[in-house]
Amino acid sequence: EEPYMTMGQTRWYKDIDPNATYLVALDPSLGTGGDYGAIQVFEMPSMTQVAEWRHNLTPVQAQVKHLRDICKYIENRGQEKGGNPQIYYSVENNTLGEAALIVISDLGEENFPGLFLSEPIRKGHIRKFRKGFNTTHRTKIASCSQLKNMIETNKMMLKSKPMISELKNYVASGIGFKAKVGEHDDLVSSVLLIIRMANVLADWDPHIYEKMTEKISEEHMPMPIFVSTGL
Repeated sequence: EEPYMTMGQTRWYKDIDPNATYLVALDPSLGTGGDYGAIQVFEMPSMTQVAEWRHNLTPVQAQVKHLRDICKYIENRGQEKGGNPQIYYSVENNTLGEAALIVISDLGEENFPGLFLSEPIRKGHIRKFRKGFNTTHRTKIASCSQLKNMIETNKMMLKSKPMISELKNYVASGIGFKAKVGEHDDLVSSVLLIIRMANVLADWDPHIYEKMTEKISEEHMPMPIFVSTGL
């Protein structure tokens, strides 16, 4: 769909429901013209895409401020409509994500509406805990599989044309997934972060738990997987 409203580089596809829960995920980038920084906003438990932001010339500090501004808009718009939407935000903390965590700390979490969501500490986890979500090969494969299943069974509503374009060029490569050569996958990466956030929230919210654990109908034929040899 075409966005019904744009705020700077942020495209909004759906108005705020004052009684809904919102997930806001930032996949940061260097901001020097290469990879894009991307923010996705999803409404829960409907798992509907509400907004997205993507830019490749915005430094990390400004990316985090965009994240904060989006959270503030959700809060203010919800209150204007007589409600108080729940907001959860997070960032990928790999490499550049460390810089994003420092910016969030400097700005003060108390100035971000909502709750900063992090992956739970697992038993036997010996690495120093950092807020946000750390992406590994294992977590990426699991999230990709869940994304595929949710799209096939219409459990996720995507509205963005750029997002759809990235999905069409997001292919299997070896034992993992990535964008075709010359393409970008930053919007996809931020949606994968949304899925991981929703899985954490599923332990707290029975409606989200039901959405994230619905079985795949056997009536749906699986989507094809395109394999890239890298040649």
